Amino acid sequence: MNHTTQTQLFALFERQQALWQQQKQSLPLQCFDADWISPCQVGDVQDGKIAWRPIQRQTPADLKNIEQALEIQLHPSITDFFGVAYAACVPCLFKSHPIELIQVWNEDDFKQLQENMIAHFMMQKRLKKPASMFIASCSDEMQIISLINATGQVQLETLGKGQEAILAENLADFLKDLQPIIVE
Repeated sequence: MNHTTQTQLFALFERQQALWQQQKQSLPLQCFDADWISPCQVGDVQDGKIAWRPIQRQTPADLKNIEQALEIQLHPSITDFFGVAYAACVPCLFKSHPIELIQVWNEDDFKQLQENMIAHFMMQKRLKKPASMFIASCSDEMQIISLINATGQVQLETLGKGQEAILAENLADFLKDLQPIIVE
């Protein structure tokens, strides 16, 4: 079985779409914003919502500009996670804890993500914390799920404090364990 980050990310998207089909007889929906259009939008706006499905990028995006700006080498799974698709964020449960997996909606969103990545890395450097990259938000807004840049492990991190716990040895295993949910 293939356990790469990209394979597990698209498997998660498939589980999410199946859940929506089973419970709502539709693709996943999210609020429509005429100023925030995505290539993954499908169909027409109905009741202020738009259906969407993940779209694989023709050419994966890279994060070399971040590597150059920060003079670091990013763990390959970070690029595999953020650079292969356009999609909305994915609400999930990780071992019964609600999280929202961060994804890139459009090219402007990708640019904002890169700016946030640089700011996050700079904050960690200033706090003398190991470099990590956020991949999901938690119900506690002071906590995030991040990928440790040096090892590729997925951790629960408290902002400004650091690691709370290792959640998975790699991003592919973490994604495999996520259970999509519908949040309206």
